[in-house]
Amino acid sequence: MENNEEVNAIILTKRADIRDAVRQAFKAQGIKPGSIVSTTEDKECSEKLEETGYCMLVLDWEYGPDKISAILSGNRKKSRLESHPVFLVAAHEDENIVSMAREFFVQYVAIGEVNMDTIRTQIKGLVKDYQHVSPVRKMLMAVESARQTDNVQQAIEMLERLSEKQPDNQRVAVELAECYILQNDWGRAETLLKRYINTEDCYARIKHLYARCRLKNGDHNGAIASLKGAQLISPYNVERLIELGNIFLKIDKPEEAEATFEEVLSFAPGSKEAKVGKSTSKMLMGEVNEALGLLNEFASPRELSAVFNTAAILAIRQKRYDAGFELYQKALQILAKKPKLVSRILYNMGIGYVKFGKPDKGLKCFEKSAEADPEFTDATHNIKVLKIATQSPQPASPVSTEEDQHELLDGLEERFTTTMPTIDVGTDQEDEVQLDDVLADIGKVG
Repeated sequence: MENNEEVNAIILTKRADIRDAVRQAFKAQGIKPGSIVSTTEDKECSEKLEETGYCMLVLDWEYGPDKISAILSGNRKKSRLESHPVFLVAAHEDENIVSMAREFFVQYVAIGEVNMDTIRTQIKGLVKDYQHVSPVRKMLMAVESARQTDNVQQAIEMLERLSEKQPDNQRVAVELAECYILQNDWGRAETLLKRYINTEDCYARIKHLYARCRLKNGDHNGAIASLKGAQLISPYNVERLIELGNIFLKIDKPEEAEATFEEVLSFAPGSKEAKVGKSTSKMLMGEVNEALGLLNEFASPRELSAVFNTAAILAIRQKRYDAGFELYQKALQILAKKPKLVSRILYNMGIGYVKFGKPDKGLKCFEKSAEADPEFTDATHNIKVLKIATQSPQPASPVSTEEDQHELLDGLEERFTTTMPTIDVGTDQEDEVQLDDVLADIGKVG
């Protein structure tokens, strides 16, 4: 990847003809060849965007809808939409691509059979916007700068002034709502978004943010309806469909979740998140072997254990304890040659038993977790916590009431949800855990 001087433009494409045509068009507009960066790797493109404060970005949709969606989402989340003006190129005609571009405020798009004249025209406009910034863009770039320096309040004040002058500007409304959310002011964000939610030309992003406000209020059905509305406007947003699928999983609707993740895979077959979501859905429907067949195509042992863990957590939170513990036991069978993973599975299984009101089995799981990985201090810590919590001269279990269980779980819940995905697996293949002995000590599931 070339980078001889200050970067003015970044090009992401695997098509040599597009890359050459774009470079020629930039050169014709006075952009020096040494300030143009070309790459075929999305990770490299994202890293370069992180490093570059102000530049143009050319993206080829043919690289993969999931990859392009992720870059555009990342560009928005980093508050770089105005300082990284985008030109999107697509080989086939599809109005949904144009809708996606609109959602991310991409002004320059070329779809279908792209010729040199089209590229020259679009690049000319892109360079003009890059070199001659309009007053509104100047304000939005100042907002970007304030957000990047964590001065969200300053960004809010600027956007509120701009919103007063341009009350119908949904782009400003989006930025302002996101700033309110950054300050955890969900009420103001929702009130603002309501102004636009039922308008005929409502932006997809307005509905998306409104869904998050509804979700924050515990209104899953309202969130689902708003996300579906946003998806009708802009169907190729991978991030939004993943969110929608995860809500279905959370409210115990795995069939709807699987259909949503399948929708992602229909246009972004390489989406790892969608494959993980589909696998989780299948596990919750009891189709474990089908889930394993899909996971084996791409998942490492750590990722495999994380999916089992997520599915088991969801089942237990939905009070389907038998299903959750069976998923953990299946994970133990598959990953018996990975003691560190076994340790984490047993650990989370132990917390599941505590939620189930069976602290004796939970304690055994923590003890077996510590045996499988003596360096796992969370397990030894929880052994001490649980032993103290269950010590009582009374004949009845001190963790028998819901209030007592809640008090105990306060110290364990966070680890229950976060331990597994961050584990370092290592390469230990020889010290296989004797699964039969472990399960015999813990006792029958349920």
